[in-house]
Amino acid sequence: MTKARGARAHGALAAGLGSALVLAAALRGAASLGDAPAPVAPAACAGAAPCAGPTACAELSPAALRGRRIFHHGALASGEPVEGRLGEGGAALRGKAAACAGCHGRSGDGTAEGGVAAPPLTPEQLFSTDRPDGPYTAETLATAVREGRTPAARELHPVMPRYRLDGAQLADLVAYLRCVGRDGDPGVSPEALRLGAALPLSGRFAAAGAAARDVLAASFAEVNAQGGVFRRRLELVVADSGESVDGARATSRLLDQRVFALVGTVWSGDGGGDAAARLAADEVPLIGPLGSGPPAADPGDGVVFHLQPGLDTLARVAVAHLAGAPAPAGAEALLVIHPADPRGDGFLRGARAEALRRGLPAPVSFSFEPGRFDAAAASAAAARLRPRAVLLAGEGDELSRWLAASRSSAGPPGPRPAVYAPASLMPQDPGSLRLAGAARLLLLHPGPFDEAERLGLLSLSSFLERHRIPARHTAFQASAYAAASVLVEALKRAGAHLTRPGLIAALEGLRAFDPGPGPAITFGRNRRVGAYGASLSRVDPSSASVAHVAPVSAWVEVVP
Repeated sequence: MTKARGARAHGALAAGLGSALVLAAALRGAASLGDAPAPVAPAACAGAAPCAGPTACAELSPAALRGRRIFHHGALASGEPVEGRLGEGGAALRGKAAACAGCHGRSGDGTAEGGVAAPPLTPEQLFSTDRPDGPYTAETLATAVREGRTPAARELHPVMPRYRLDGAQLADLVAYLRCVGRDGDPGVSPEALRLGAALPLSGRFAAAGAAARDVLAASFAEVNAQGGVFRRRLELVVADSGESVDGARATSRLLDQRVFALVGTVWSGDGGGDAAARLAADEVPLIGPLGSGPPAADPGDGVVFHLQPGLDTLARVAVAHLAGAPAPAGAEALLVIHPADPRGDGFLRGARAEALRRGLPAPVSFSFEPGRFDAAAASAAAARLRPRAVLLAGEGDELSRWLAASRSSAGPPGPRPAVYAPASLMPQDPGSLRLAGAARLLLLHPGPFDEAERLGLLSLSSFLERHRIPARHTAFQASAYAAASVLVEALKRAGAHLTRPGLIAALEGLRAFDPGPGPAITFGRNRRVGAYGASLSRVDPSSASVAHVAPVSAWVEVVP
């Protein structure tokens, strides 16, 4: 059984206060930091602008959208981080560490952390005429945020950062504070949630795209039959990506149609251009991209949540596996053959990081221009080096060409090195398969070979049968099924007041979640790849003509 998930076609004070716990203290106007004010009834806002109601906040203004980035991410419209300092001469805070939502909550409802209460920042609290110090205005909010003083001129607690925000940036923040807790994102209504997928429905990959579409649609139909998520039905909008493997243009069309998030969509991230910028700027989550193969490495943040390990992780698993076996005499070096692009560079970085961690010699790099792999030159380099193992990455037929060239290479006598390659490169032609069966070739699979995986595949099979969906392009079907499972679980955790930042926070909270087929998924605040490991197999030489593989190891996990 093989499962290469992506086809080629694709307690510290700083921690406690690090998310601007402080703005809570600044804006509450209470004498004691430990006691949050009692709730007050909704009231008219100070000044000419009334408190924004749910209808007015259903679609945020451009200013409020910029203010939301400050509130949730500590980021300015320019992309630069928000900066602040704790009291006079205190520690500096930047970016997410200075985001209001970390302490006040995603909906501005307030939290209690480290013995300090961060009160609500809802419009009813901030702009109420019943406040002891009177309602906040744009001017008094600016004083509180920049100078740490309340409307009554009281000095705020030292944990309140003094923020460096100019007038326009403060205006953006205030615009969002008039809507925090009531803001709506595109694609969300009380009755429905619009979700998008860019999939190939025409051209060479149309059958694979249709297979993924059918699984996504059936997954959402099951959820809707059970009442939806917080009584919202899930609506799937599909845009045809044609023969493009990055899905950028189709993604832009989906954003124009105001979808809330993307799921199981074709996305490489390499040629996204404006689409990638829009995803990031509008905080549109993309769960389980299809068709691009493993990512180069874990980006650590952003809006794209990968379900399969990155190429850096596959390389690390290869090094971890060979480190457990004795090295042949005189063969210590590791040779990494990789394309000279971000994905190949990630593969090399992973191998070097794991070798350093395990006290092995630093791997030697043999890079090639993407699409121009010189198998003879690579084989000659290996013959000169006589490495313990070769780690090979690519995007096409590099593995088949390596097998043919290395067989005919007239290098010095001695044991042939083990060869590790992503399972997505496994050749399909009988000649290359026979060579693979005879060679010391180990394939790296981004999924496990265990009982949980067997049960996950049985679950998928039962799902397909239940919905009368033919089993075809099973890698795409399995990936779409897992992506839908992860999305639905995160939607349930995000709560009834659904926002894109809230969904991202819910995804970040997933720990060892079983999506069905594939490895258990764990995300985090600085983790966007759901699994750090791989399984290994080899081509069975007794049946190399039918691409049968035999498991070599169970799931090998590496430290993130």
